[in-house]
Amino acid sequence: MLDLNNVLVVLDPDQEDQPSLDKVLTLARLADFNITLMTCEYTQYLVEGYYFDAAELPKLREELLTERKQELESLATKLRDEGLSVDTMAVWGHPAYETVIHTAVDISADLIIVHTRQHSALSRMLLTHNDWQLVRCCPIPLLLVKEKPWAKDPVVLAAVDPKHARHKPSGLDHRLLEMGSDLATLTGGTLWAVHSFTSTPLPDDRLAQVKKDHQEAFDRLMADFDVPADQQVLTEESPEFALSTVEADIGADVVVMGAISRSLLADVFIGNTTEKVLDFLSADVLIVKPADFQSPVFSNGASSQ
Repeated sequence: MLDLNNVLVVLDPDQEDQPSLDKVLTLARLADFNITLMTCEYTQYLVEGYYFDAAELPKLREELLTERKQELESLATKLRDEGLSVDTMAVWGHPAYETVIHTAVDISADLIIVHTRQHSALSRMLLTHNDWQLVRCCPIPLLLVKEKPWAKDPVVLAAVDPKHARHKPSGLDHRLLEMGSDLATLTGGTLWAVHSFTSTPLPDDRLAQVKKDHQEAFDRLMADFDVPADQQVLTEESPEFALSTVEADIGADVVVMGAISRSLLADVFIGNTTEKVLDFLSADVLIVKPADFQSPVFSNGASSQ
């Protein structure tokens, strides 16, 4: 369930527009929860001492964090004047995605909100983007927001895989639909569900059976949820194209998707369905992990502090 008590919002103080802040305010005006505004700082200049005396580096880093904290406090003061509960954190850490995950776990965040932009295929392949890594590694629901504002009555689209053709755990679809339903209820919106599948060339009778199997699996899943039949979409197309088409057709504001991280090599050379889809969507994307997901950030003994 989307039970919000503490939401971590990752901001870039140098950015004029703050879509992630806009989205958390939309939610905060509908539900009572604490907001934690965070900025993650790191520059090689203040680590290796090429331009500064090594003895000065800790002081310079602290001065930078103090400056960032003040910028966040300036934003927070305005929100507190509206009656909202807001904390601020300026944290030094590298890589940024690990710092965000550690911070979210430390403060028991229920949701992380991050502004994301579209990536080039090459940069994704090299896994250099922090939001790309957050999709892989974050154990907490992750809302990747873009500049597009939500409609007054948002449309939430849950992308499910009841046949588990893409190796998603069986319980994940229920989590996606529950999260989507909670978000739609909170915002006064509507929930849709989509299941897309692709099949290899088959004889007509076999293809008809494949379609029937997918429809029956989809129907069994949706029987547990109060989603009207005309808001359930089954389509025979690859996920990235299917989702972008359905998103445009229904005017989706948020797409709810599952993500699992297998091996690093699998993600690089094959690609994770969720991650491939991100650049095809103009809507915000809520990434949800399986209940038993173990983040590589912790299993690898990594530390960002």
